[in-house]
Amino acid sequence: GVSPRVAGVFLPLLRAARAVMWHRARAAAVKSAMCVLLPHVVHRAHPAMLGTHVKIFGARMTSAPSSVRRGMCHDAAALHPFPDGMSASDKFMFDTNGFVVVKNVFGEADLRRFHDAIDEHGDQIHERKGQLRLTKGGSSDLLKGDGVTGRKDLAGFLGWQAPHREPFREVLTHPKLVPFLHDLCGPGYRLDHNPLCILQDPGAEGFEFHGGSTLDDGSWNHPLGYDFRHGKMRCNLLAFAVHLTDVKQGDGGFCIIRGSHKSNFKCPIEMRRLEMAEEHAYQPAINAGDVVVFTEATTHGTLPWRGQSQRRNLIYRFSPATNSYGRGFADQGRWPEKYTDGMSDAQLATMQPPYHPRLNRVAVAPDGNGVIRPAPREKHKVEFDRAVFKADYF
Repeated sequence: GVSPRVAGVFLPLLRAARAVMWHRARAAAVKSAMCVLLPHVVHRAHPAMLGTHVKIFGARMTSAPSSVRRGMCHDAAALHPFPDGMSASDKFMFDTNGFVVVKNVFGEADLRRFHDAIDEHGDQIHERKGQLRLTKGGSSDLLKGDGVTGRKDLAGFLGWQAPHREPFREVLTHPKLVPFLHDLCGPGYRLDHNPLCILQDPGAEGFEFHGGSTLDDGSWNHPLGYDFRHGKMRCNLLAFAVHLTDVKQGDGGFCIIRGSHKSNFKCPIEMRRLEMAEEHAYQPAINAGDVVVFTEATTHGTLPWRGQSQRRNLIYRFSPATNSYGRGFADQGRWPEKYTDGMSDAQLATMQPPYHPRLNRVAVAPDGNGVIRPAPREKHKVEFDRAVFKADYF
């Protein structure tokens, strides 16, 4: 046992030590929570609120506490500010197959607007003939169609005069599609390629399978790469196939090799030309208004068109905030002015050049309606960068 005299000396010390440990643990928990929650509050704040007092955990603060200012949590806050938007089933299907079909994104009125705009610009449609054909031809070519009718391409619709440009611009921030862009590319996602409209008349040729996770030399095709790390899927190049016309099973059109985004071996040329393993080439039945969301790491192609009327399909490609594959935005230092003139703030956010979200990048809001503006960088950091780099950003 312990004598009353000794106990009288040490028990108060033990109680004090326990109190200190409890307060330190609580402070650590608050610090961790602040790293996660404060950036969310600031990112969601109305621009007029930035720089004003924000009440968090019962305290009034004009800026982040030193533990947040000096920590490294700003990267995490910039890259993961939103909760996941994809459903559990969509996550499973996308990770398993490399694509998912989003049903009923566009209704009949929307489809009419697309078709009217395309019809109005029919003189800008170009058919691939001669050396521009996508198939080699010959009796063994299973993708050549009737051997005469080429695929037709149309682009530039983001820059058409209103109202014809509007439905095409709405794809960039559609509320049913933004959750896939945020979950698969991350906040600050950007339009990477100039969007394209593909048209196939009956008998039109297909296009050999392309894309994929592996280059012809067997190395990783990282510009198109798909990865899963720490509970997150990420696509370096994500594509939308916006179907403007119905496609029945067996009609042809969009085709994909399910699960090939995880392959560690190159796709044999015979398979790319549909000369073998034809059963692995999956051509889904898709209704007009549906959108196929797929990673370019999934090997995909186009089958000859056997339908009775013209097939119309829009292709959009997006990349994470820091990535760039296409260079349409860069040739003049930016996208053509006619592309961005009259765009909403949310649409403009998708047209930014590549740079990290933490560097004051405006992001599309989770519902596609408006934008989330970042908290301004701390004054002392901006002043230091100006002194060192003679610019606001390194």
